[in-house]
Amino acid sequence: MRLRLLAPAALAALALAGCGAARTVRLPSHELKLALSEYRIEPSSTSVPPGPLLIVARNRGILTHNVELERGSLDSNERTVLATIHTLLPGASEAKRTPPLAPGRYLLVSTIDDQTTLGMSATLIVR
Repeated sequence: MRLRLLAPAALAALALAGCGAARTVRLPSHELKLALSEYRIEPSSTSVPPGPLLIVARNRGILTHNVELERGSLDSNERTVLATIHTLLPGASEAKRTPPLAPGRYLLVSTIDDQTTLGMSATLIVR
């Protein structure tokens, strides 16, 4: 009897754990450290205060990656590039300071080949 009651609860907990939005990491400073690997940018959602931002990206994958900070949305062809960290070989890192960022939502994407469409993007929220 107890097993029949626990099974639905366990399945519901597993289902809820697997879905849901990415947790937003809140940074009090103006430095964002990114880890790049195959088709992901970590953290996937970050919040920072307004102003210029130092982005430090490290390629932890086996493919080359880059990072563009863009204003706009993934489903729009009208995105504006605000800063670029050029192609990073595996194990390499680079830092880039952005212009002052106003409150709003921004994208971090890797634009090499089709990495963006394969999911290599993250959200930056300035507030």
